[in-house]
Amino acid sequence: MLNSKRKLRPRDAARFANAEPALFAELATVLCKTEILPEKELHECWQMAQHVHQTFPDAPHIADLAAGHGLLSWILVLIARVSETAFPRTAVAVDIKRPKAAEILAEAITNHWIELRSAVSYVEGSIESVVASNGPNTLFVATHACGSLSDRVLLVAIGSGSSLALMPCCHSLRKQTETLSSISQISGVPMQAIASKPESIDLFRKRALRSLGYTVSEASIDAEITAYNHMILGKAPEHSLTQDSKAEANLSRPLKVWGEIRAFEKIHRLDVSNREDATLLASRPPREWVRFFDLSFWVRDESERVELEAEMRSLAAAHTVDTKVIFQDQFLHPTTQRLSTTFRVELKSSAIVISKEDALALRQSICEALKAKYDLRA
Repeated sequence: MLNSKRKLRPRDAARFANAEPALFAELATVLCKTEILPEKELHECWQMAQHVHQTFPDAPHIADLAAGHGLLSWILVLIARVSETAFPRTAVAVDIKRPKAAEILAEAITNHWIELRSAVSYVEGSIESVVASNGPNTLFVATHACGSLSDRVLLVAIGSGSSLALMPCCHSLRKQTETLSSISQISGVPMQAIASKPESIDLFRKRALRSLGYTVSEASIDAEITAYNHMILGKAPEHSLTQDSKAEANLSRPLKVWGEIRAFEKIHRLDVSNREDATLLASRPPREWVRFFDLSFWVRDESERVELEAEMRSLAAAHTVDTKVIFQDQFLHPTTQRLSTTFRVELKSSAIVISKEDALALRQSICEALKAKYDLRA
């Protein structure tokens, strides 16, 4: 089994020099330079993309849900553009939070394949917000969508009348009762036959899709890559949406133009078939980064507490990101009569990533500056 933690490094590129096909070798070399991706995920996404493209070779647009770093989206658009019948496939990658790795990955790939620069849009949003107004032309994909995430992807695809390619993992009947029940109600397939075994849950999913008119096939990537290597491929029927579903899919709110969208405003309806909207939403700043830590000091009295708070605010304000010092609580020691006071220091930014190390460095600098005057409470 490939190591899921070890990341590819520039020195690893030599191992892929003679890999087949040539496109895989080229991609691997590009990714090695980024130093952000485990080799396991390269093979996983590549092999899944091959199966998806073989099953849906003409799919013009991809909606990659629970996308993570978004590599599956990039490989699918790349394969389409270099195939014998090359065409400009596009994709929208969706996840609750866009990781920094997704930005590094996108930059590396588009610097190497300049023609892909507008091919993939990454939008932060929930699966529940997703619809596809042009369902037949939108293919939903998800790799290793854990537990109920796979069910939610399946439900979104069914509701949009779209085909789907799914690699489920982390099956749990107990944790998926609600989503599996929804699939049962829509499809008419009873849940009684489901056992706790992963094969049983996937069998139920396939039966549900078939009952709704989907043409279902299966595929697997190499078991040496991951134990969760099974794929469900469902081709949607030509007329799969009910009238109610069509009406729901056609309910569209005008999208706010850039400048009116608040940076972290929740997206209530994300039409992944609408490339213009997706591109606009992808230009929003990433979700806000927040770190915080608490500090407690012993002070003589209330006036010294106020003085300490002012000094902490001054020290925190020198940081490169927005900081806030918040008074939390205090108590009087019954024996020594010393006053203990606690503050929370909060760091926020929408422009740069704030790491744990950044927060720790600020904590240490505040403690160092104040230790001669105030007694830090252990």
